[in-house]
Amino acid sequence: MLTAALTFAAAGTPALAQVQVPEGVDPAYMTAELNLPPEDVEAVRQVVLRLNHALDAADYDLYGSFFAPEAEFVTGFGTSTGPEGIAEAMRQSSGFTQGKRHVSANLVISGEGDRAVVTSYQVVFERVEGLTYAGSAFNVDTLERRDGEWLVVRHDSTLDPATAAMVQEMMGGSGN
Repeated sequence: MLTAALTFAAAGTPALAQVQVPEGVDPAYMTAELNLPPEDVEAVRQVVLRLNHALDAADYDLYGSFFAPEAEFVTGFGTSTGPEGIAEAMRQSSGFTQGKRHVSANLVISGEGDRAVVTSYQVVFERVEGLTYAGSAFNVDTLERRDGEWLVVRHDSTLDPATAAMVQEMMGGSGN
């Protein structure tokens, strides 16, 4: 975990704030420009939210359909490529995802033209065996508009430290 001090450019704004972002993530995403029209911002947001609903419904083929043919799905457990590979990765991880509610929070959207980046917190709740918090992650989704449709071309997910430790313990190995 990297602690980054950010300087905010707005006049009269305090100069420094402590923010934790995963290693390798440029904290400049917080002030990156959003030059997309409102309808594109909403379309991009809908893709991210629909991913969660498809995952919670265990509709892995629908989940994969939101990704471009060459898309990369990158986690501490490995990389999957393309809609079919991503759908299969979700099937294989269903033991960790079923019975959960996935919620994307604090979406920060930047972009222009046919490209957008959504940086968000993924919060996961148990919904079957109790009303408990199940984990969280830091997600970065890069989307491109193709033939009028917004598709994810890269999904990067970094489990928060407590979640990673819990998953490692459950798996008896390592993961991020």
